[in-house]
Amino acid sequence: MKDLPVLTISNFEDYNHCHHCGNSFYIRNLDKHLKDNLFLDRPHGHDFFILLFITSGSGMHSIDFKNYHVKAGSLFLLSPGQVHHWNLSSDINGYILFFTKEYFQLDFNYNKLLTLPFFYTHINSPCMEIKEEDIEQVSNIFKKIDDEYLNKRKLFHDVIRLNLKMLLIELERKYTGNQQASGLMQYQMNQLHKLETLIDAHYKEHKQISEYASIMNISIKQLNTLCKKALNKTPGDLLQERLILEAKRLLVYSDNSISSIAYSLNYTDNSYFIRLFRKLTTMTPEQFRIVQLSECIS
Repeated sequence: MKDLPVLTISNFEDYNHCHHCGNSFYIRNLDKHLKDNLFLDRPHGHDFFILLFITSGSGMHSIDFKNYHVKAGSLFLLSPGQVHHWNLSSDINGYILFFTKEYFQLDFNYNKLLTLPFFYTHINSPCMEIKEEDIEQVSNIFKKIDDEYLNKRKLFHDVIRLNLKMLLIELERKYTGNQQASGLMQYQMNQLHKLETLIDAHYKEHKQISEYASIMNISIKQLNTLCKKALNKTPGDLLQERLILEAKRLLVYSDNSISSIAYSLNYTDNSYFIRLFRKLTTMTPEQFRIVQLSECIS
């Protein structure tokens, strides 16, 4: 049974350009990145954060099976583990930037990174549109980081991280995200992120909602109210969605049988797994696999 492949920075062909950053940071013009990494032709995941800023060109970017239009000013912010692929025009350009949590936390608190709204993968969109009047400002920060990366002046790592933090702050200011969730207090947002982290860590165990509430030191009623207010969903909905998301990833990114995928997600009844998948996606697992793979090929 194949595991879902997750790329590290060292998997990229042009890695020789970034040895001075170990395997923890990378930035490059998008057109050059694409030319040197032709293997990016199927959905793939990463163990690092990604910022993808488009300055010209067009196309489609699929992130965890949701499609986003690509145009000048599009900016994508991906968290570790998210699966994506794209279909981009020949004149596409911009910047692509990778960083690991270890690189960020050399100077900053990692928890601060996780509270940024665009890294709430189940709550907010990983895509934002930079207004035309703001494109130059955002582009200049990427250029500054790229300049430090290429020239390696004294303390360039420190300057890169400072500019990276400034870039993330500017993007947080410009980000609109989920309007419903944006009305929550910071404590509630932190609780939502805690729930998301717990679900990511334990979704295959099929824990009861009461167990999640207990770990979070809140009541089941409080947890239900929080999810309803922020997302108009129940905690059970979030658990099912996370399981089905992983099933989708395995269906598209591995050759495993339906029964093997169900077993890997701790579903002992294949029929129940197929019924649940169809209920949440309107397709059977096999139908979903065929449709997605045909889209990737085309």
